[in-house]
Amino acid sequence: MKQPAKALFKCFLFVMMLLPGLANAVAIEATGQAPYSEDDPGLSRQQALQRAMQQASIQASSWLGSTRQARDGILEIDTIRLRSLGQVNNVRVINEEVDKGQISVTIIADVDIALGCKDSHPDTAYSKSLAVTHFPLQRPQDASYGYLQDIQGGLATLLSYELRRSSTFNALDVGELNIIGDPQRAPVRILPEGTLTTLLDRSEQHNVQYLVSGVIRNMTPHHDAEPRSPNVLTDIYRQVDYFDEGYAKRDLVLELFIHDAFTGALQHQQRYHLTADWTADMHTKVGFGTPEFWQQPFGKQVRALIRTLSNDIQLQLTCEPFRARITQTRDRQVWINAGSLDGLQTGDRLSVYRRFTHYGLDGETRSELENTGYSLTLETLQPHLGRGLLELPAAGINIQRDDIVIAH
Repeated sequence: MKQPAKALFKCFLFVMMLLPGLANAVAIEATGQAPYSEDDPGLSRQQALQRAMQQASIQASSWLGSTRQARDGILEIDTIRLRSLGQVNNVRVINEEVDKGQISVTIIADVDIALGCKDSHPDTAYSKSLAVTHFPLQRPQDASYGYLQDIQGGLATLLSYELRRSSTFNALDVGELNIIGDPQRAPVRILPEGTLTTLLDRSEQHNVQYLVSGVIRNMTPHHDAEPRSPNVLTDIYRQVDYFDEGYAKRDLVLELFIHDAFTGALQHQQRYHLTADWTADMHTKVGFGTPEFWQQPFGKQVRALIRTLSNDIQLQLTCEPFRARITQTRDRQVWINAGSLDGLQTGDRLSVYRRFTHYGLDGETRSELENTGYSLTLETLQPHLGRGLLELPAAGINIQRDDIVIAH
């Protein structure tokens, strides 16, 4: 049973990115075991599968919301924040084997988030929009080992897809856009006004509410990958070291940042560290995201990290209130850049906020949102546009273009 399971796993690696997902779910990998009976192997497999699903639910209920570090697939933690999660769905078997009278079934399953807020339920959730941007390398030379330079934009593509697959978020892939600037100085607490303007102007129709970025701090192999003169003794040592001392291992240290797109303020940051084997020749042009890359133990851990990033972003943002930008006002009528495809319905009442820009002595601009105490009642909706009525004329309460409405 082991070989078919391996073949199934390889197929899964290519197919999983194409599968539709469940809204607001975290992806959990878990293993279940049961006594194996040759008389009734189907029942044995079902028992192991059920225990794997139970284990997935247990793991999800203690999902980690803090700094995490993985070494050889083992997750080391600093702190734990308990999260209440719900039903196990979309179960995919990735490995199955029988050994010493026991059958083991390993799965990846989506576990629905149940955080007690409106947007944790797919049927009533507003569709928040975020842009996933470039992940620059702090040490560009690290990517030369394996020719992995494309990881900087490729992470954005894969992460945005995973978010769309497993949540109600409208995650935009803008991996070619670098909002970080100097990776060594990242993150900035407030993004410059020019950075926000550049991004939001090109994505205005999508109502981007959050900006996801990050820095790849380190992707160093555990040995020198630079060209060298042949040395028989060194080559023999390294062959032994490969098996005994982790010669083939390499690190990936990544920091994730989430900025508020309306104010530019840093809302969340988190650090991740994994170590895994890299078995390809040091000068082979593997490339990021290629079939050969995903077959590497390091590549498999990167795929797991992408799921972890998606899970953590959802846990951070699912219960944040939905927001949209005011695009036009006329007397009591107000237009916003969000509509029916964002989950809005006629009759919804949205709180109206004024957006102020402050200019500091350091030259930085800072935005502030002030609750006016008034609300907008939606009357007509198009896919990405809504129109509603205020209690008073917009000019009378100083409401104008680029102010904000929030669904509390």
